[in-house]
Amino acid sequence: MIKFYSKIRQKLISEEKTGKYFKYAIGEIVLVVIGILIALQINNWNEHRKASNEEIKILKALQADFNVSQKRIENTLEAQSIVMSHSQELVKIYERRNKQDYKYFDTHLDSLSHLIAYGTSWYRAEPVTGAYNSLISAGKIDLIQNENLRNLLAQFIADFESGFEDQESSMKLLEKLDNETNHFVFKIASNGLRKGLNYNTRKIDSLNISEAFFTNDSFFGNLFLKSINERNRIERQKQMLEKVNSILNIIKQELENKLS
Repeated sequence: MIKFYSKIRQKLISEEKTGKYFKYAIGEIVLVVIGILIALQINNWNEHRKASNEEIKILKALQADFNVSQKRIENTLEAQSIVMSHSQELVKIYERRNKQDYKYFDTHLDSLSHLIAYGTSWYRAEPVTGAYNSLISAGKIDLIQNENLRNLLAQFIADFESGFEDQESSMKLLEKLDNETNHFVFKIASNGLRKGLNYNTRKIDSLNISEAFFTNDSFFGNLFLKSINERNRIERQKQMLEKVNSILNIIKQELENKLS
């Protein structure tokens, strides 16, 4: 093809047809430019297709992670609600100062053990961030075209890394509660647990610890502080869940648009 055009140019020059030569040369240049532009366009299409396929893979990976995060936070919220209800029940009994309550729990220590175990529990929400962290490490965050999604992801990770669970404060309160119950936790351990550990079952008639427990102002002061802390944590967990749901909704819409 190149030899063909070269022969035409040589013929026009030899025949001294300069005007036609220049017109032909210009036309040849235009054709070359058009060819280059077409090649560039094809290359751009290929690059766009590759980027789009890569974005789809990224969105699917994020979707998988956030589906797990959604379930984990929902489970934590459910567990935290149980903790709060048991804490509130303990505080109600403490405030009543009713000796009938003490007598009841002296003969139903399994119920007391159950209340204390759940009322002083702590559950942490653990979102999954592997896909996002890999995305940041690889410098591929800009492959996500939806700016709103990029911003929501950044906000979610920032909240998570800032310690939205307030773990340090929770651990300090749990330690104080443990210290207040250590001296009689063995006495109120359920008979089922004792048998499982090959310990003797307790003798109900030798126990009279419910009143001592329910009049322990220090324990219930710390339990009250823990309840405040847990309430705040639940609110933060709900906010995180809302962000997770928003992220999942956007990812779902993006995938539907790209795969349709």
